Amino acid sequence: MRNIVPCGDCHLCCRMMTPVLVERGDDPAQYDTALCLTPGKEPYLILNRQDNGDCIYLGEHGCTIHARAPWVCRTFDCRELFKASDRAGRKQAIKRGDMSKEIFDRGRELLKAG
Repeated sequence: MRNIVPCGDCHLCCRMMTPVLVERGDDPAQYDTALCLTPGKEPYLILNRQDNGDCIYLGEHGCTIHARAPWVCRTFDCRELFKASDRAGRKQAIKRGDMSKEIFDRGRELLKAG
């Protein structure tokens, strides 16, 4: 069973990640989506973003659709992300733009607080 992430008022993943809607039976029709066009890749659907870059569903007090959020959002754990990567892997992910340094830092911080 997955541990609950002690996010508190942290919403970095809602601000810095772009969930791809293809996992575990997610039905993109139930979400406000955008088509992501990345050179060299097939187009894919993501959760739409607010003008400031935050997830379209990030409200004042957190996720406004948490109970029906996409699988990747409900299961994301920055601690596990940090543990599953080594320093070189984290640096590459940051350089490629796959993940932000802030999310790795938050995972490390939560692990230390442990």
